Amino acid sequence: MKWGVLLTLADRFHARHILQVPYYRTSEWAPLVIDGENVKLPEAVVRHFRRVGAISTIQASVPIEVVLDTFADRAEYHRIVINRIRSREQIPGIIFLDPDTGLEPRAAGLEHVLGAELAKLWHELQRGDLLVFYQHQTNRNGAPWIEPKKQQFERALGVLAGVAKVARAEKIARDVVFFYVQKAGLPSAG
Repeated sequence: MKWGVLLTLADRFHARHILQVPYYRTSEWAPLVIDGENVKLPEAVVRHFRRVGAISTIQASVPIEVVLDTFADRAEYHRIVINRIRSREQIPGIIFLDPDTGLEPRAAGLEHVLGAELAKLWHELQRGDLLVFYQHQTNRNGAPWIEPKKQQFERALGVLAGVAKVARAEKIARDVVFFYVQKAGLPSAG
């Protein structure tokens, strides 16, 4: 679903490049329990599913570049991302922010992007670039979550309400949406 959305947006917005920012963190895998015995997850499985940069080999209409640096220190990671945004040769492009969960709640962890970080990255985009942001469902109590998160996304960017659009595939993953905005002389909120 993720790459279907991104490649479709790349075609629609005439992007010449996609930069995925996966917020990759190292992780310890819990053991499997087979017949009551703890068994380590086979290394081949871990390697296969943690090959963050593998998407760059897909045959697509645009080249895909992945930030492979480990996300452990927020400030350092965002310096790396800003340098990658600035050094792109193919513009306009898509900057795809792909955290584990999405935009910060009241108590943010490394699985979230802070609003201030989002604003700094948005500032670095060139006219015509598209910012795409992964957002996972924020609650399980049935309360609306997409529109409040979209509004939070727009406020962080400093764009008018309603400027950001939503891409989703409810029949594939009901708990995930992508917010996107093209940087193209948009009026600011303030």
